[in-house]
Amino acid sequence: MALILAPFLFIGAVLYVAWPLIREGKMTISIEEVGERARILQEKEEIIESLKDIEMDFRMDKLSLTDYRSLKNEFEHRAVGILQRLESVNKKGTHPRKKR
Repeated sequence: MALILAPFLFIGAVLYVAWPLIREGKMTISIEEVGERARILQEKEEIIESLKDIEMDFRMDKLSLTDYRSLKNEFEHRAVGILQRLESVNKKGTHPRKKR
């Protein structure tokens, strides 16, 4: 009995998992977009860490006020660019899949 039921359970499980991928009108995102998003998120985390380091260095008097403002301004501008790129990638990933 188990040998007869097992293939049907396997096929059912595969269809259950694959259903969102084969459903019409499903939002999809390409592997390239996933990789790009991951790179952008990694860069965002690095910038956040850099901003924390700059803040800590300033509080410990390792940076002058001029250097602190300059570095903070530079990294904040980079953060804005990263967030814009991330928003752009997120918007690209929400387009409906075209029917074949």
